[in-house]
Amino acid sequence: MSILRVGPWGNLDEWYKPEPFDTTIDSSYYPINCALEDWPSQTWACFATTDLGFLAFDPEYIYSKADLGEVISRTSDAGQFGVTPTVLLVFCYQATEEFNVNLNWEFTGDTGDNFGNLSWAYSTIDGDSGSYFNTPGVSGTEIIVLPPATLGIIRAEVQGYLTDFSKTITTNASFSKPI
Repeated sequence: MSILRVGPWGNLDEWYKPEPFDTTIDSSYYPINCALEDWPSQTWACFATTDLGFLAFDPEYIYSKADLGEVISRTSDAGQFGVTPTVLLVFCYQATEEFNVNLNWEFTGDTGDNFGNLSWAYSTIDGDSGSYFNTPGVSGTEIIVLPPATLGIIRAEVQGYLTDFSKTITTNASFSKPI
């Protein structure tokens, strides 16, 4: 069964948006992928946001577009109270069959003082949804099963939290194809 191509960018409310001229600024529109494959006219991508967390004096958001398998990183500032380097990855998709995507994470630096958070949530215009939250180890991979959808969106967030603010930690995250 074929599906009508939407995008190339959009969200669950607006399906037909062009790719933003500047992907280094905040956006409410995301790349729409064909499951984990490229479209003939568009390479697979997700929208990435990094920041220094909920207690940072200046969260310093950084926005970018990332390829499948591309690692996005954010490092804490030593000595700043409550800094939680965070990576948020978002993409929309169309799929005629269920598919898996890997969410990979790794904390580097002073990881002995780290309490990480990992979460993801998806929803589709067809009414399917799912979510997950965990306090993960230093590194790993979470396999996310996404249902077939006329249009779906997945958001994944990885966050490092230091108990000793004099140290630094880097949060790394990416989406990749299962092996």
